[in-house]
Amino acid sequence: MTEAYVIRNQLGQYLTRKGEWVSGRDTSMLFHQPWFDQALNHLIEINSKDIELRGKVVELALDDKGRPIVLELGPDPQQPELLAESGSAPANAVGHEAEAGAGHAPASSADTSVGSAEDAAA
Repeated sequence: MTEAYVIRNQLGQYLTRKGEWVSGRDTSMLFHQPWFDQALNHLIEINSKDIELRGKVVELALDDKGRPIVLELGPDPQQPELLAESGSAPANAVGHEAEAGAGHAPASSADTSVGSAEDAAA
């Protein structure tokens, strides 16, 4: 086959055969399957162990030696400063949602207190 399926996480890293997440530079280590359903089953298995995982199955072409050709490298887990930069974006997005939700409760409380202040002034 000329194509294979690999698993990527939310940070853009690739799964290895050992179950580790890497940037994808060394393609000989990457977990890859010839069939989509096999890769999807593996993704479901690892997702059941790590509920924070947001993975996806990606189709990649294979080179002459049968290794996936990675066109888009993920952050390197050996350089934590890169993970911190790329990992901060999703964390901030969640934080903003939480802040927005938290902002609504005090705003409605403030509206109530403003109404109370107007009632007290009247």
